[in-house]
Amino acid sequence: MKALLGKIGKYIETARSEGARLFYYKHIYARNIIKTRPIVCDKQGRIELHTLACQFDFLNTLWCLKTFYYFSGIRPRLVIYDDGSLSEAAIRTFYGHFVNCQVVRHDEFHRDMEDFLKAYRMCLKYSRIKEFYCALKLFGPMYYAKSEYVLYLDSDILFFKKPDEMLKCMESGTPFYMSDYQDAYSYPVEFLKNLLNIKLPHNINAGLSCFSKRNFAGNLDLAEFYFKNVYELADRDVQANRHEQTLAAIFLSKANAVRLGGEYQISKERITDKTISHHFVDDGSRNNFYALGLSRLKSAGFIEKVNNNNKTA
Repeated sequence: MKALLGKIGKYIETARSEGARLFYYKHIYARNIIKTRPIVCDKQGRIELHTLACQFDFLNTLWCLKTFYYFSGIRPRLVIYDDGSLSEAAIRTFYGHFVNCQVVRHDEFHRDMEDFLKAYRMCLKYSRIKEFYCALKLFGPMYYAKSEYVLYLDSDILFFKKPDEMLKCMESGTPFYMSDYQDAYSYPVEFLKNLLNIKLPHNINAGLSCFSKRNFAGNLDLAEFYFKNVYELADRDVQANRHEQTLAAIFLSKANAVRLGGEYQISKERITDKTISHHFVDDGSRNNFYALGLSRLKSAGFIEKVNNNNKTA
């Protein structure tokens, strides 16, 4: 009884600090995604979907994937990277909700990288850095992708409409990315251009992007050169995971990837009836994933539509 009262007290305290609306959508309504029907993913195909998951954002990942599969109408093979925090229950849930998916465990990834990156000393060195969990996003598609093309989605993205522009690009094999509101790179654009002798557009966000496997795996020499130089320039105060965003942006630029339209939104942009997807990044807009994103999906009857859609099972 004492433990139960303590748990109730904690919920009340959280509700007071977050506000009733946010608390409801984040801690109560969000769990409804567990009740949705399984999706049978393709075992193979021309394109596959990859994402990085952690225990804290476990439900967000389910929402991201379920909204994409529902609104896109396609069922690409799914690869989920475990950042090392996923519980066994969460992994079982992923396998139950996405039939034929592959969950790459954290330890498995590091064992595989020891062989895959053995000829790239600095890439291997950076892949081992504990804080650099986005190494799974960077090197994972190079090794685990079985298809020609990879669609990558961050777990803090929700879809609200059919992503026609994305689907047309995927059909034609055109790489793409969404826009950011900033240069979330490890170094300024001009510095990177001069260091690597490349072109690099501003404001590339690789959290929603599509590329061919060779676009990434074929640039390991460039990644090695990059890591060798930023390692030597380690006096800069750089967030470790911005290296992934930087290299992904460089690879996408080299592949002549196109920029998606403004209906693929990010951060605190206002969600409207024209919004196709929204990326709720960790800049103060993350709570809008629940208070605005999930509430909008609830109003549209998303859970009921998913469960009534014969294509999802």
